[in-house]
Amino acid sequence: MAWDVFLSYCRSDTTPAEALAAELRARGLRVFQDEVGVHRFDSVSRTIMAELGRSRLLLAYYSHAYPTRRACQQELITAFLAGQREGDPLRRVLVVNPERGTAHIEPIELRDARFWSPSAELRHLTEAVTRKVDELPTTIGGVDHGRAPLWLPAPAHRPPPRFVGRTAELWRLHSALHPQSATLTEGGGEPVAVVHGVGGIGTSSLVAEYARQFGATFPGGVFWLCAADPWQEQLTAIAEALGATGNGHAADRVALALDARREPSLWVVDGVPAGLDLDHVRRLLSPHPTAASVLTTTDGSYAELGTGVPVPELPAAQAIRLVLNQVEALAPGDRESAHKLVDAVGGHPGALLDLAGSARSAGLDSVRRRLFSRDWPVLESTAKRLLAEVDAAGDAGLDVLRAVTAFAPDPMPLPVLDGLGPVGLAVDRLARQSVVRLVGGGALEVPAVVAHVIRHSDPDPARHEQISAAALAARRVRDDFAVDERERAAAFRVQVELAHRVPVRPLGGGGLREAISSLHSIFSFTREQLRECGPDSSQRFGEVAERLMEEVLRPFLSEWHPALRRYEDRTQFDDTAWDPTAELRNALDALREPLLAVIRDLSRISGNPHGTRYL
Repeated sequence: MAWDVFLSYCRSDTTPAEALAAELRARGLRVFQDEVGVHRFDSVSRTIMAELGRSRLLLAYYSHAYPTRRACQQELITAFLAGQREGDPLRRVLVVNPERGTAHIEPIELRDARFWSPSAELRHLTEAVTRKVDELPTTIGGVDHGRAPLWLPAPAHRPPPRFVGRTAELWRLHSALHPQSATLTEGGGEPVAVVHGVGGIGTSSLVAEYARQFGATFPGGVFWLCAADPWQEQLTAIAEALGATGNGHAADRVALALDARREPSLWVVDGVPAGLDLDHVRRLLSPHPTAASVLTTTDGSYAELGTGVPVPELPAAQAIRLVLNQVEALAPGDRESAHKLVDAVGGHPGALLDLAGSARSAGLDSVRRRLFSRDWPVLESTAKRLLAEVDAAGDAGLDVLRAVTAFAPDPMPLPVLDGLGPVGLAVDRLARQSVVRLVGGGALEVPAVVAHVIRHSDPDPARHEQISAAALAARRVRDDFAVDERERAAAFRVQVELAHRVPVRPLGGGGLREAISSLHSIFSFTREQLRECGPDSSQRFGEVAERLMEEVLRPFLSEWHPALRRYEDRTQFDDTAWDPTAELRNALDALREPLLAVIRDLSRISGNPHGTRYL
């Protein structure tokens, strides 16, 4: 049976989608919808794709959840590419947008086109659908989608089996490679995309996933070259695979072979080093105009050659999903542990996959507890990779990262660099590695994973402390901190005590009574320091001290000190008494974040970074 409309929607939107389908059917339109169980899995079944092929138009119920479902994207891509092959990528797609904004809609062509809102009269939508269907004499399956592309050199560069997110980046990459059909792109431009981001962020995986999903757009083949491998050997292998034999230059033979085929193809150069001159990079691009070029790199300046596609950190929800996808069987608390790992290192896929790899043998909770420990460097491979990448910036580059990290997660104002000497060249090199980025025109920031690596894997801890102290002193000046020496000294004393207490450092086994007693002593010690500073301390140190005592320590101690005492008393007579130790360990673990926040605020007052490496 042929369908007029294929209704594409995600499971969470079943109710409004069914109402929409009923209205369309009432108007005499034949509507297909998956009524069995919409996209219960990540991929679309053959049955669903067959029904899409029998449909003339795809109507997407494009909610916030829609772009997060891989199956929905497969359906949209199929219809979009069918229209593109007919000369108009919007020919086979209409959108219903139930949200207030349009930023979630990809690709940009769909934002630029007219879309429909459920708040509008359904009559107008059904009339638009009817007009659109009448313009389409054939089904989506009747459009020649071409064959799956040939990968050279073989084998194909496969994306991760459970690729997560990146919907916006995939569509931006597609628009960059087809500038003639991107309605918001001025003047067409060259089909060159520069996919860039900090090392380990997933630029190669993004391009491989793009080639997998959009491969039918490139019937002439996907040519994947590695910038680090011998260039002439790779060109020769491609030329021979294309049947271009002879004694001429390999690039010329490839160009002649592509010219003879005259089919769109994709030319990928993976891992282009940062810092090359543009003429050198230009020579890496496709030797023939029928092949669109993609470069993956850390250096965003190469975007001058075409269109830049920056790859940011994953949003928190997608980053958590990436971690949990690596766990075969979820244990209690794994979702919370994954959330805290993402809080610590951000949405950096390389770091998160390293942590998930360690969790396969030790468990997510154990990895989370040891993330800040030097005894078990669970991020060792990520740290080595990032430190190797910044090596070109030299000692000055490390000093810049130390200073910026002292401000993280806040941006560091550029004038702070004045105290580090001539570091302009180092900043430029770090920026070309995407390790630091300029924000707001006057400040630098680093990704969360870079801050974590610098705090916990700095090759020169003494220099780290020195630069961090100088940066914190500059921050006090910037924030106009009127702190006297008594306050600074008191803040430092409490800071040191906190940095060496159990909730900040891993508890390990046993020691619950000692942990409670330790926190009691911190409460008393902080109160004594506040008393010695006098009444004026309420302006700076006093605010932090009061928050520590009244908002962090007192609620915890008032609940758990008597609970533990009752348990200890009862076990002398009753072996079945309620055992609170597991809950107490969890409560101590939850206390870590607020105590670290207090350490951060105390370090800004004292001007000393002691203990901030645990942040």
